Amino acid sequence: MKKTAFLLISIVTLAVACKDDDIVITDQPQSICDSLDITYTSYIKPLLDDAGCSGSYCHGAGAGGFTIADYATTKATASDVKFLKSIKHELGASAMPKNGNKLSNEQITRIECWVQNGFKE
Repeated sequence: MKKTAFLLISIVTLAVACKDDDIVITDQPQSICDSLDITYTSYIKPLLDDAGCSGSYCHGAGAGGFTIADYATTKATASDVKFLKSIKHELGASAMPKNGNKLSNEQITRIECWVQNGFKE
């Protein structure tokens, strides 16, 4: 319990103290992500389009304050810790896709690796 509390306090302190808004923590070991070459153009955009996330009634138009209309806006949105929380259906963020099925574990892993590997276009 003490270790969990210490870890939580450390993460919160780091998040508050750091001025870089692009910090995103992922659960994927670097070795898994090193073996995947995920780019926005080849994988992320088609996945978000297919899931209906980037449509004009959703995040293509900035629903909930998050926009994923193109590479730049998707990168900015994915830089927010709530992005991964929402697609993983974790506490602290609205589960996405809204009123839809959770993405598969493989899809989530690929998105996490895209984030972890620096948001390749």
